[in-house]
Amino acid sequence: MPCASIILCGKKPDPATIAALHQEMATIIERDLEATKALIAVRIVHDEPGTWSVAGKPPDAAVEGTGAYIDIHVAEDAVDEARMAATMKAIQECTTTLLGKNVLPPYVVFTRVPIAAWGFKGKSIQQIRAAMAA
Repeated sequence: MPCASIILCGKKPDPATIAALHQEMATIIERDLEATKALIAVRIVHDEPGTWSVAGKPPDAAVEGTGAYIDIHVAEDAVDEARMAATMKAIQECTTTLLGKNVLPPYVVFTRVPIAAWGFKGKSIQQIRAAMAA
């Protein structure tokens, strides 16, 4: 049940591009992380210019691109390093294709969540797995 949070900065994409980014992210996560598409959550927000910086400097306002910071939460035991690397590469290619030149270094971060700390429909993943095994 991966959850992807995408924070965009710089030029705000149009609604069609945001819709395409939702679809592509779900497809990449389904394919590369072998996740069930119906359980993949993707959230995309746009920060106003000036809210981001790298090394204490905001992106060059003259650059006509969109930056993306992507944080994907996965169960601690769900994904190996090779799958994460493939997913990172695919996401970088996707964001470059859909959003154009990235005004910041591209960030794709995986956060591994302990299964006892991840809930779905009122139960932890740990509880769900235990019930499925019984």
